[in-house]
Amino acid sequence: MTPLTLHLQYFGPYRDATIDFTKFASTPLFLISGKTGSGKTTIFDGMCYALFNQTSGIDREPKAMRSDFATFDDQTQVTFTFSHRDKHYEIVREPEQTLHKKRGDGVTNVAASVTLTVWDGTTEVDQLTKAGQVQDYLGRLLQMDAKQFAQIVLLPQGQFRRFLVAPSDEKATVLEQLFNTELFGKWSDKLVDQLRESRTANKAALTELHRLQTELTWDQPNQATAAELITAQKTTDLLALMATQQATTQAAQQQATTAYQTAQTREQALTRQDTREEQLLNDRQQLTAAQAQQQALAGQTTEMATLQNEITELDWTQTFQPTWQNWQRAQTALKQRQQAVQTATQRLTVAQTADKAAQEQQASLTDLQQNIAKWQQQQVLNQRIRPVYEQITATQTKLTAAQGAMTQATATVTTTTQQLQVNQTATSSQQAIIAGQSDLYAKAQELAEQAATLHDWQQQATRLQQQAQANQAVEDQLTALTPRVNQAQSAAESAQQVADDRYQLRLRHQIAELSAQLTPGSPCPVCGSTEHPVPAPTQVAGERVSAETVRAAQTTATQAQRTATELAAEQTQLTQKRDQNATEYQTALTKLRQVLQTSFDLPDTADGVVLDQVLQTALRENVAATKTTQQALDQVKQAQTRLTALTQAADQLQDHLVQQRTAVQRAQTQVDQLTAQLAAQRDQLPEDAPTFAAFAEQEQRVNQQLTTGQAQWQAAVDHVAATKQAVTVAQTEAQSAQTELAQSHQQVTTARQAMDQILANHQLDWAQDEAQVAEQLAALPTLTQKRQTLQNFRSQQERLTATITELTKRIGDQPEPDREQTQAALAAVHQQVAQLQDQRYAYQSQWQHNDQLVTTLNQQLADHAVAMQATQDLEELAGVLNGDGPNSRIGLERYVLQTYLRQILRVGNQRLQNLTNGRYQFVIDETPAASKKRSGLEIDVYDDHVGEQRSVHTLSGGESFIAALALALALGEVIQRTTGSVDVDALFIDEGFGSLDEDALMTALESLESVEGQHRMIGIISHVSELQTQVPNQLQVISNGNGESHVRYRTLADL
Repeated sequence: MTPLTLHLQYFGPYRDATIDFTKFASTPLFLISGKTGSGKTTIFDGMCYALFNQTSGIDREPKAMRSDFATFDDQTQVTFTFSHRDKHYEIVREPEQTLHKKRGDGVTNVAASVTLTVWDGTTEVDQLTKAGQVQDYLGRLLQMDAKQFAQIVLLPQGQFRRFLVAPSDEKATVLEQLFNTELFGKWSDKLVDQLRESRTANKAALTELHRLQTELTWDQPNQATAAELITAQKTTDLLALMATQQATTQAAQQQATTAYQTAQTREQALTRQDTREEQLLNDRQQLTAAQAQQQALAGQTTEMATLQNEITELDWTQTFQPTWQNWQRAQTALKQRQQAVQTATQRLTVAQTADKAAQEQQASLTDLQQNIAKWQQQQVLNQRIRPVYEQITATQTKLTAAQGAMTQATATVTTTTQQLQVNQTATSSQQAIIAGQSDLYAKAQELAEQAATLHDWQQQATRLQQQAQANQAVEDQLTALTPRVNQAQSAAESAQQVADDRYQLRLRHQIAELSAQLTPGSPCPVCGSTEHPVPAPTQVAGERVSAETVRAAQTTATQAQRTATELAAEQTQLTQKRDQNATEYQTALTKLRQVLQTSFDLPDTADGVVLDQVLQTALRENVAATKTTQQALDQVKQAQTRLTALTQAADQLQDHLVQQRTAVQRAQTQVDQLTAQLAAQRDQLPEDAPTFAAFAEQEQRVNQQLTTGQAQWQAAVDHVAATKQAVTVAQTEAQSAQTELAQSHQQVTTARQAMDQILANHQLDWAQDEAQVAEQLAALPTLTQKRQTLQNFRSQQERLTATITELTKRIGDQPEPDREQTQAALAAVHQQVAQLQDQRYAYQSQWQHNDQLVTTLNQQLADHAVAMQATQDLEELAGVLNGDGPNSRIGLERYVLQTYLRQILRVGNQRLQNLTNGRYQFVIDETPAASKKRSGLEIDVYDDHVGEQRSVHTLSGGESFIAALALALALGEVIQRTTGSVDVDALFIDEGFGSLDEDALMTALESLESVEGQHRMIGIISHVSELQTQVPNQLQVISNGNGESHVRYRTLADL
């Protein structure tokens, strides 16, 4: 990522500033300089806010970065453009802020917004406007969050050493995302999940195996043994016992099956015999019943003959019935038509009477016709006059409204004039306040410069105090170390004396042994003499000492001597360090005291405490004066804001006054025009014209009379036409009724002749036999039932005859069976078959149940063995990947991260050794930690001056800055070299150079210039004066003295 431009609008002290990073493209190392509080760090805040919606410092919220001098019309906005690989990106972000409403008066809270636009050359390829989408897109693009950005690209003030001193977990979070190593962690987590699932499955499998064993069915002799085997988890022995029982069960099942088949054959034979005997008894009972029914039917023969005659007579009646019904319908129709003729005649008489009355009523409405004509003439006259009245009413309404508008406009002019007077008074008051505070900005600038100088001196005094504390700490270490050195030297001497004593004692014992073994003439093993005038005594005081004891004592003495030597060396180093620190402290104290004596009355003997107290007092006085001045400036600023608002309000009021006076003139002109128009319209009315209300009442009355009269006349005309139509209809209906009556008379005669002919053919006469025929007609509904009764009788006779014949044949000459004996034998064999069936089924069910369980047990035992081996393999592999194994020091992912960190440290050591003249180099702390997963990334430094490794936390402020700088440069270089997915083409450093001495500062600049040659942009924020002379390319932040700042560029070409 390479920054291109940063536009800050009402952001911090910037009203409208653009930082163009491309001006430093040819010489990427540049300095962002300016006085304290001018807004240098705000540039970093703008970049970090645009990318991550956060500022570079933990104590600054984005919405708090809105400029204090911004009004409700000024919109805070940050626009950041940068290039990444082959594309350009533009981010426009606005914080939550309060602005004037776009419509209407008042203010409103405007929500935060963001827009990300992606450009490929000059072509826009994508644009995102949702905060979540922008965050995800930038996360994938940069592969860093705000915290990691502040550790790799943007090193904020006070947080420069964060990555250097961060614990292993925090480093792991940064490195994991930068080098995409989360896959290794996912492998480890996946294996742990698989191991957990495998263990759970194994436990469930053991439970299932136990359940299957308890479900086995055992014979009584085997139950106790099986229970013991289950408790002892001897599954193999349990299966062997079950195999023996299964063989026994299968043999018993075979025997039960043979007995069951024999009993079943006997049961089938007795069942057939029982069925035959039961059928014989049923046949004899059915024969007796059928013969009794046959005799009963023989007694109904005469009754059935009578029923046959009745059916024959009803059959004739059924053929006669349609003719009789036709005659009945003809008579009914004749009566109805006679009634219709009578009704039609009555209707004709009524219609003729009504027609006569309607004609007489119409003749009586002659006066109504004359009135209708008069009303119509009046209606025409009214229609000509009404538009004039309506025009007069509309004009009068407009005139009233115009007069009201003129009155209101006149009142508005008066109000606006009064507001202008109030505004002029307030403007004079604010101008007086501003005029009385003209020298405040110069005073504020002077106090700010003084504060920067005091802060610089305070930092030097603080470093002196820290150096004094460090010196005291060295002195304390030296004081504590001296008795240890003396004790160690005494211990070494004592240990060496013990070793020498034991060695001499062993020699004396060996010499005594050799002396006792000397023979005359043999050479002495010590001096070589062949004569032994005074041989060594063969008795030596003290216990015999072994070679191992002598070696152990000598080892102890050597170790004690090494410890004493190491402590003595440490004492020498601390003494040298104390002397060197004292010299450096005194030099720095003298230098600072001489500088302060130009501004303060200080004695030559003033120490660091006195200097610190003097500076603190001066700072408090400066803060108080600054606060007082700022309060006065705030009043001036408020007065300026009010004056601006009053001026704008005055301009608006002047504009309103002109508009309002114009409105009064327009209203007066309209009133005059409408008054003249109203007079002209009234002249169009007749001289005796009534008021518009009276005219409207008279017009409504005439219209109502005309409507009512016309309705009456039309109703009379319609009534005469209706009565005439009714007479015509009544005449037609009377004629039709007479015709239909004649037809009915003819239909009755024809139907009676047909009926008489049928009766004569059956030797009947209607006049004599009407009652008999009527009785037969009434009995017709019973014909179907009578036919069914006769048919049932005949069918029953035929069925009984066939049944008796069949039963007689089937019974033949069979003897009476002994039912009790047969049923008793059948019941006994039924019971025997059921018992044998239950026994056989019990054997079979037990054998099948146990066989299925044994098969399942064998399969699950084999599966469980495989699963246990797989679980063991998973445990070993998960232990290795997670660092939990007996031979694992750290986990796989932490090992990979440590490998990347070693690469970073190797690159960083090249710069660190150069920056520290070969004194320091980075190393990884290999000290075992309580948790293997949370260690492995701690950084120490090897101090060549003392020849030992120590924590980076023990480095001084300047040393920490140099180490952090070397590490940050190496981190960016390794990232680009290794992953290729993250391009770190920029590094910004906020302060920290003030902690370096002159030599270290020059070395750091040389290192940064070497990075510059690798096409990486390096920006430094600092107010250190030496940097302003050493770095020609600068972005200068200049305070305007009123809370605002602007930027100015200075490059090598400008010098």
